[in-house]
Amino acid sequence: MVLNAFLLAVVMFVTYGGNWLTGQSMIDRPIVVGPLVGLVLGDLHAGIVIGASLEAVFMGAINVGGTAAVNPAVGTVFGTAFAIMLNDGPEVALTLALPIGILAGAMETLISILLSASAEPFDRLAKAGKEKSIIALHFSLWALKFLSFSIIVFVAVLVGSGPVKTFVDAIPDVIMNGLAVCGGLLPAAGFAILLKMLWEKKIAIFYFLGFTLVAYLKLPLVALAIIGTVIAVSGAMRDKEMLELKNLKTAAPVGGDDEEDFFA
Repeated sequence: MVLNAFLLAVVMFVTYGGNWLTGQSMIDRPIVVGPLVGLVLGDLHAGIVIGASLEAVFMGAINVGGTAAVNPAVGTVFGTAFAIMLNDGPEVALTLALPIGILAGAMETLISILLSASAEPFDRLAKAGKEKSIIALHFSLWALKFLSFSIIVFVAVLVGSGPVKTFVDAIPDVIMNGLAVCGGLLPAAGFAILLKMLWEKKIAIFYFLGFTLVAYLKLPLVALAIIGTVIAVSGAMRDKEMLELKNLKTAAPVGGDDEEDFFA
């Protein structure tokens, strides 16, 4: 149990902290975190399934600036870990991941507020020209912030699944069934939020194309993703060619004037 708790804390630190260290590489998303948790606990298949389910739920969750409304990484680690430890399915992971993710988001905001006090020391070091001290302080604060979440994961898993099992068993079946149904609806809500941000008249036709391919031709999502990729790449190539042609037309008169000036 100690080894599992330690490895899950490492997963938490590497994915959550590493995401910010590598420039928002998205390695803290549930689709990545879930399988890693499953791999640590010896059930990769469950980790993939739960991670994909939580990714659909958290897909529309966007944190702006220093305010974090929800923390998908922390919620996924807790939800996936305890769902596997309790031998339950995605509905249990959803039950734990959502409230824990929201609490972790509030904690992340609080930590960011506390760390904002480091602005003055950074300014003082910058005025003194102490570049190495700035780098050391930066990475120290980075490690402090993300280690705090890893320690919470370590302690929670080390305590064991007993309290969590008691809590889950106390939930009535009607609520668990409702959560399972909500889990199936939340992906649609997540996609709807994304679609609201991305919606334009130019891309509306592709939305109806995708709906038709799935609803009437019963194409799997992998095939739909391939078709969407082909459309996106072909559109980008067309835009690039049009931009090059526009630049060529813009530059042509300049060359023509130079030639006329030369022969004049």
